[in-house]
Amino acid sequence: MMVDIITAISTNLFRTFLIKRFMSIFYDTDSENKKTSTLFYTLFYLVTTTVYLVFHYPPINIIINIAMIYLISLSYFSDYRKKILVTFLIYSINMICDILSVFLFSNYVIGQPYNVISAYITVFLIFICEFILERCIEINGKEKQFPPYWSFILIIPIISILMLSYLLMENLNKRILFIIESSGMLCINMLIFFLYNVLVDAYTKLEESLMYEKQVRQYSNQLDIMMQTENKIRALQHDMKHHLIELLSLARESNNNLNIEEYILNMKEFISNHREYTHSGNKDVDSVLNYMIQQAEQKLKKVEYKISIPEELDMRSFDLNMILGNLLENAIEAAVNSTEKELSITIDYKKGILFLEVWNSYNGKIIKRNGHYMTTKENIASHGIGLENVKKVVENHNGTMDVLYDKNTFDIKIMLYTFKLRHKIYEFRNLQV
Repeated sequence: MMVDIITAISTNLFRTFLIKRFMSIFYDTDSENKKTSTLFYTLFYLVTTTVYLVFHYPPINIIINIAMIYLISLSYFSDYRKKILVTFLIYSINMICDILSVFLFSNYVIGQPYNVISAYITVFLIFICEFILERCIEINGKEKQFPPYWSFILIIPIISILMLSYLLMENLNKRILFIIESSGMLCINMLIFFLYNVLVDAYTKLEESLMYEKQVRQYSNQLDIMMQTENKIRALQHDMKHHLIELLSLARESNNNLNIEEYILNMKEFISNHREYTHSGNKDVDSVLNYMIQQAEQKLKKVEYKISIPEELDMRSFDLNMILGNLLENAIEAAVNSTEKELSITIDYKKGILFLEVWNSYNGKIIKRNGHYMTTKENIASHGIGLENVKKVVENHNGTMDVLYDKNTFDIKIMLYTFKLRHKIYEFRNLQV
């Protein structure tokens, strides 16, 4: 009896460590809530050890282990479907290794005590499986959204667990059958890990392709704006001689200041491009803002913006597009579904610090789980992903992000530390005073 207790305590401790290693394959450790994670792993170890020693009944052990592994997954930020899939994949490997070690290295008879060495062989087999997967695949932090068809992958580990459970409950003392079936299921479940990795890779590339398509639309829109502006400048240059003669004529006339002012305003109106909201010279910022503000003007009742930025920033254009694109896309969509339909954008640069604020009206519906803001869209696969990506970029630049909201408005304030490469700063605004 004492040997069984020592065996259960020692092997389950190592198994808990291996489960944590399995979790690191699927999850970015940065998304782990350290305190919650430590608590859940401790609970897993204590509960599973106690249940095994007290009940030693397979169905109860299976249910408790699955429930506790899922509890551990709650300490990581991800889609709930991924947590379910990870839970069953990890437990299926554990269960198959357990059965394989018992029947492969001893003449075990169901219902009889098994050799304690089998417990150590089990964790060794689990370790081998984890070692192979850890060296061959890398999933953590890859997916921005959970890939489709996950339910087809989930079926395999569930069927494996159910089939092995059925054979154990039926007391089929056929050692060769258990060895062959366990070996086959182990291979299939290991392949499922690789299949999931391939699926995540494919879906990530699809997401990147969609992002590049969005950038192409933004740059195409910016190119159209630049061409329109250039055509207007050329037309004005072509007729500049006539405009100067007219202005000179008006200037010679006494008390004709109002006519001169009106004429100059007409020239300004002619040369201005209503699709060009910003023209700082920073093509990355201009392309995103001109495209998104144009979308906002078409969909919302009130759009205000104040933009003061240098021509160049010591910051990757990808990171800047990630922040602006996600914030503005979410803000516009939320404002469209509100009664007020209002949006305000502030981008300011001073002494190496870039300040961004996106304020919008929304319908008052907000979901917050584990400190993360979740979407209220019908497509729940993208729960809070955009905002989480923005948060990661901000943290990479040692910046800060504050999220403020009340029953009608949602306000995100971001401060990034960067360095100005050129001193010339352009300012654009349409704020109503």
